[in-house]
Amino acid sequence: MGHPLPDPKRVPYDLRRRLRDELTARRKQALRDPMPAILSGSVEQTLDDLLYLVDPMAFRHAAGELRSQLRSAFPNAAHDEQQHILQFAAELAMRLNSLLPAWNLSNAGIHTEALSPTEISAIAKDFGVLASDLAQPASAVAERLLSVWHRETAARFRAEAAEDAESEARAFVGPSVPHYIDAVGDAINSSNLRRIAELRWAGSTRSEISNDYAAFLAYTLLLGASFVTCNPPLVDLAWKAEPETWDPVVDRVIASHPDADADGLARTVTLEIVLANMRHLRPIFLLTEGRMGFVSLQVNPGRHDDAASMIDDARAIHRELRDRLAGNVPNVVFKLPGTGAGLEACAALVSEAIGVNITVNFGLFQHLAFAETIRHGSALLGVLSHMSGRLAFPVREELLGKLDELGKLGITETQARLAAAWSGVAVLKRLHRNLDARGIDLARVRPLIASLRVYTHAGLPSPIPDITEAVGTGIITVFPNVRRAFDRLPTVSLDGHRIESPVPDEVLNVLQHSEIFKQAYWLGPLAAPGETDAPELRPERVLALEDRTATAGWTPAANTLDEFCKAYDSFAERIQARRPRPA
Repeated sequence: MGHPLPDPKRVPYDLRRRLRDELTARRKQALRDPMPAILSGSVEQTLDDLLYLVDPMAFRHAAGELRSQLRSAFPNAAHDEQQHILQFAAELAMRLNSLLPAWNLSNAGIHTEALSPTEISAIAKDFGVLASDLAQPASAVAERLLSVWHRETAARFRAEAAEDAESEARAFVGPSVPHYIDAVGDAINSSNLRRIAELRWAGSTRSEISNDYAAFLAYTLLLGASFVTCNPPLVDLAWKAEPETWDPVVDRVIASHPDADADGLARTVTLEIVLANMRHLRPIFLLTEGRMGFVSLQVNPGRHDDAASMIDDARAIHRELRDRLAGNVPNVVFKLPGTGAGLEACAALVSEAIGVNITVNFGLFQHLAFAETIRHGSALLGVLSHMSGRLAFPVREELLGKLDELGKLGITETQARLAAAWSGVAVLKRLHRNLDARGIDLARVRPLIASLRVYTHAGLPSPIPDITEAVGTGIITVFPNVRRAFDRLPTVSLDGHRIESPVPDEVLNVLQHSEIFKQAYWLGPLAAPGETDAPELRPERVLALEDRTATAGWTPAANTLDEFCKAYDSFAERIQARRPRPA
């Protein structure tokens, strides 16, 4: 079924050696004259090369030379070249005010000589002034660039569920290039999400920030994100959010694969979107030797009960991505369902050093079985995605459906809603305790909290406990509307180790009346030393992954699988609808 299995003891070292070799080669390439690339429109690649792949002293020198070269070249450049020059100057100013480039350029642990934050800010200011100066005499060029930024910002605001995305985008982008640079800087500096990323890079928390969307990674990178989660609904949303970008890609895929069926086309389009995100994160992946900078890709969810099919899909896609990356290690993990078939596929893939991300994952009986499998594999990373909101909402509906019974016990509707909002976080906190007790390396087996929810009722520690109470978990993946809500909170108390704090006893006293929660929370024979199950938290029927039908039929799993499958089918149908009609 493929290549011979590698020696697990050698794979992590071999993979990291290959990443070091790639980084060395790319650093040599990054030292080339950047002006031809900028003028040709390769702005993003040039920015990545300068900010991540040249050492700080070389960056300082290149920045000084580029300011003069760009200013001199601008008056006589063609209109498209002028737009590329202006975009480069503005984007460099904005990126230097963000977290990740500053982390790299000022990181004395990586570089023999690093730049001070003050010097980085000064270079950012210089390029901001340059962008402002260049925009003045060429208003048509500036207007074109402002139009591009407005379109991108409006699309992002729509994904964030802004009430009036168009008018908000106009106000945010404003009438001038300097206005937009300042607006982005203000948004970055006021972001609560950025504060979590800062804790991570400072070593004060484990939590890595992730973009729970297949679009707008460029903006979340400014906030410090270094991971992307994708599934069929999110890939489809990325296409809908940025049709100007992805319509031509979809049409090229259709034209180049005239005989492909709907599933084949959906797979190929997904690869294009995923590959674009992988390239964005590639510098972080290389600089951290494969510890960060991954994109999560979901195989066809309709095959969640077919281990062989999932294994074949992942192997084939991994080979294709490796080829597209010139033979280098793909910075991708494959989403597999938290089912018996998913566990079988997980064991096969991690033994071949292919990373995984376990989704449709709600209960400890799922998490711990996959954690043990991943720890014995040889992949750089395995992720346990805990779908907090997709657990909390069914728990809430179950509790609200028995309010008469709960009322006799003195439990009010408000208490039931509050307890349900805690339910996903409660399972995640217990997962962490058990992973620690088992001695599992949380850098390689990384819990991720997903499906975050925003709550409006009082009594919670914050409107988004899925973030504030989970800081300290491996990855926090944030959907655009949740990011917007979180970044607009006026005061947020952030504790880098909050995941270690217990859930209030009164919350568990309510949650013991939810069979869905008890199934998610119960450990039974999986309990680590020191962990005991309270008898009142035992579910009426204890599920196990071996019971594939019952696990797939468990309410949160069944709901999620059904949604994923329908979204995948809809995505495939939208691609099919773009096929040219026969003459």
